[in-house]
Amino acid sequence: MKKLVGLLFLALNFCAYSQTYTIDETLINLTDECSVSDFYQNTYYNAIDSVDVSWQIIESTMPNEWSFSNCFPNCYNPGVTSGTSVFTANSQQYLNCHFYPNNTPGTGVVKMEITTNQQFIDTVTWIGVATAPSEIAENYFDIVNNEEVTLFDISGKRLNGTQNNQLNIILFSNGKFEKRYIIKQ
Repeated sequence: MKKLVGLLFLALNFCAYSQTYTIDETLINLTDECSVSDFYQNTYYNAIDSVDVSWQIIESTMPNEWSFSNCFPNCYNPGVTSGTSVFTANSQQYLNCHFYPNNTPGTGVVKMEITTNQQFIDTVTWIGVATAPSEIAENYFDIVNNEEVTLFDISGKRLNGTQNNQLNIILFSNGKFEKRYIIKQ
């Protein structure tokens, strides 16, 4: 039994000392409206020892109108899909993905494969969702037809502007009405 405990202790210590880096998060979900110029989410690569790192984009699926770029550790222009770096011991490196939705709602997935010391391979995945912007302008005009509207809540109370995360009843000047639930995070 003592021998088994001793071997377990050695194995645990070996694992603790052989760790040369960590990555804070390997699956990153992010959301914004498609009308923004770009949206992004950070994580970090933490070098415990000095390491040689190479990275490459192994998957990128998104609407045709979209593009993306990465920062690891420098920020690259869209279209750059690989790079190499040497990180010093006890350093933290910025690691992120920017999605450029170009006014197109949809979902994008970018997977980056990171190879450390030509031996350890990790995959970091960003899943970006760009939602359609609010359909009603705060100034009581229908964006599509530039038509004046009157707004009401579900109880029939007249509103001075749209209410986010609630049902809005829109009465158009031609007598037609619509119910819209405006989601705002």
